[in-house]
Amino acid sequence: MPPAAAERILDAAMREFAKHGFAGARVERIVSRADVSPRSLYYHFGSKRGLYDAVRERLRSQHFDDFVRGVTDEPLVDRLLSNIDVAMTPRWQQWARMLMWEALDGGADNAPYPKDTVPGDLLAIRAAQERGEIAPELDPHVLTMAFIAITFWPTMFPQSTKRLTRGMPKDELLQARKELVRTLVERLGDRAPSIAAQELPAGRGTRRGAGPVSPPCRSAARRWWR
Repeated sequence: MPPAAAERILDAAMREFAKHGFAGARVERIVSRADVSPRSLYYHFGSKRGLYDAVRERLRSQHFDDFVRGVTDEPLVDRLLSNIDVAMTPRWQQWARMLMWEALDGGADNAPYPKDTVPGDLLAIRAAQERGEIAPELDPHVLTMAFIAITFWPTMFPQSTKRLTRGMPKDELLQARKELVRTLVERLGDRAPSIAAQELPAGRGTRRGAGPVSPPCRSAARRWWR
């Protein structure tokens, strides 16, 4: 466990780097927030870069525990819903913003998990396919990407999310995302609707060029587009 001063410096630095990136972060603001001297910062971390690397390693380690190791024998929907809750925490939001800053700065090591590590969600989706929870012919890599977008887009792009959802309150949006995940996992494991859709008369429950639209989806569409 780091000394109390080092812990305060790390906490202050997480906020500073998340808000301003490495280039925009200021040591003066970090030491002021941590209530330490610049000498203490350099004693514990050596340099601004050393402090950044320490912050990054801590956040990446926590992210690894949250999302990469994971448990593959739990129901897939439980894991995906838990991911959404974790993504709402301030710690993960700081990590997400640091990753975005690194991507903008052209950082070479901006992956959210260690090199050669398989994302836990990908492992969980493959395991769910093996258990028959979701259709095995679906590409697990693309599914992982889709669920990651549902989980993390609102955190990483809050302004875009606000426009897309027409200012939906955060609590309502959180519940809508969870309900969407539940529905997707259920439908991805149920092949019957695709067969039933072929038997529906033209124009009933369908849109031109699209598949069947369930009653919940129709009510949601009416709510968004009226």
